[in-house]
Amino acid sequence: MSILFQKASLSDKSLNLTNFNRMVDYIGRLANMTSPNMTIDNNPNGYVLKVKPSTSTTMSYSDWAFGFSISGAVVMVNAGVVIHGKRYTYTCSDTPIIITEDNTFIYVHLVLGGDESWTPTIESAHIFPSMTDTTIDFPLHKWRLLSGGIVSLDKIYHLGCIVIPGNFA
Repeated sequence: MSILFQKASLSDKSLNLTNFNRMVDYIGRLANMTSPNMTIDNNPNGYVLKVKPSTSTTMSYSDWAFGFSISGAVVMVNAGVVIHGKRYTYTCSDTPIIITEDNTFIYVHLVLGGDESWTPTIESAHIFPSMTDTTIDFPLHKWRLLSGGIVSLDKIYHLGCIVIPGNFA
């Protein structure tokens, strides 16, 4: 499928199609959609929007901080950063989590009042993680364990770095 746009009075320098097409793809990935597979080409009759045939390809969650990849019943959670306001920036390491029960939550656990050498951990639980006066348990994703030991993503609660406001604890 293609759509022909009326030729605009733009010079080749004012419209960089390669960068525009990259931007369209990136916005689609940020919106958690499949890659839109759209490009705009310039031909003698004007600019043409081309939609490539749909594929089953989706974005890779392994590209994100606190993203993941799956191998069997093991979810490898990517390293990420927890920024605690004006206090400290903490780094979590890559962490493998074995999913042994249905409805497993993966979260970042941070003890409040820790010093700059303290390291938050990535943990799992079978109930929704909750915060206390002394800890922050920040949910990342929820997983299903299907018959045959197959792991399936249920929900994503957070991808990317975690920012805790400076006045919190």
